[in-house]
Amino acid sequence: MHATRQDSLPRMKYRLLLLSLLSLAFVTPALSAAPLELHKGDHIAIVGSGLADRQQHHAWLETLIHKAYPDFDLTVRNLGFAADEVNVHPRSDEVPPTEYFLGLKKGDLTTTVGKTEVTYKAGADFSANVILAYWGFNESFKGEAGLADFKKALDEYLKKQVAADYGKGHPKVVLLSPIAHENIKNPTDYPDGAANNKNLSLYSKAMAEVAAANSVPFIDLFTLSQGVYAKAATPLTINGIHLSEDGDKALAPVQFKALLGQEPPATTDPSLTKIREAVLEKNVQWHHRYRTVDQFNIYGQRSRIKYSGIDNATVMGEEMAQRDVKVANRDRAVWAAAQGRSLIVKDDNLPPVQAAPANRPEKIPYLDGAESL
Repeated sequence: MHATRQDSLPRMKYRLLLLSLLSLAFVTPALSAAPLELHKGDHIAIVGSGLADRQQHHAWLETLIHKAYPDFDLTVRNLGFAADEVNVHPRSDEVPPTEYFLGLKKGDLTTTVGKTEVTYKAGADFSANVILAYWGFNESFKGEAGLADFKKALDEYLKKQVAADYGKGHPKVVLLSPIAHENIKNPTDYPDGAANNKNLSLYSKAMAEVAAANSVPFIDLFTLSQGVYAKAATPLTINGIHLSEDGDKALAPVQFKALLGQEPPATTDPSLTKIREAVLEKNVQWHHRYRTVDQFNIYGQRSRIKYSGIDNATVMGEEMAQRDVKVANRDRAVWAAAQGRSLIVKDDNLPPVQAAPANRPEKIPYLDGAESL
């Protein structure tokens, strides 16, 4: 005897529920450990490659964090660098390493790089005690053949970071996977991401394993970003792999919830505008410090060539110290905005920079335009 339509509906609902539960059982959880707990005065460092680097220019995640913790006076520094891998940090000659910035100390630090004695100058302290580490994307291009080396390098990195002390005790480290490659449905100019996602999936799973072995929380942004892409009416990346501003805004609440285990502030909250403006201005000043241009002329061999008894390493080092103070001044503007207050940054507390003589001793060394013609 055939079941009636009415009889079959409960069975259908039961089967759908069962399938839903089974599918959830095979989904990697967004966070593999207890949520990150922040405290007043925490110093948060964002490290990694392209995903970390680009977040400073849109700043939605940092804005949400300040909104949610307005009285915590959190200090955030982005140390992302698009070309970096977990154990590969290409830099110009004698540029301070990432660890220097993680434990930045006001004053001069003289150290030996190779066979050269160099002096780095800082104008403010930053002692990272929370590290958000975004790795795995650049490394994933080595495919399955590179997995063993990657896991070894990542294991060494995590052990080093959780044992480090940058001035505020051992840092809390959270490891975050790469985002998925979005299919932006433009086959003429961009691949669909299928091949890339195969590698990214492998590397994200490897990251989860290494994180678990080191008792480090892990966030599976690969899976989470796929969910974000699926809900979007238009592409959230500019090329499949780099988030647009809309993409950063869409992923930030998902990251926030996975990191902190709570619902994020609404991105439509009008109070976020002033907070984000303050964060972006702070990030601009930090970018000019951390990623200052012509670094070989500031830190490298050329920086120590003497001109009239003075060199760039000294003068520009003092200018970098000024940048540190400018950034710290803007931290206070961020905190004020998070608390609904306004603060005008004056930058009247910058350390001095010694005057540098002109390279040409003549009173008027260059011709004016008419004379040149």
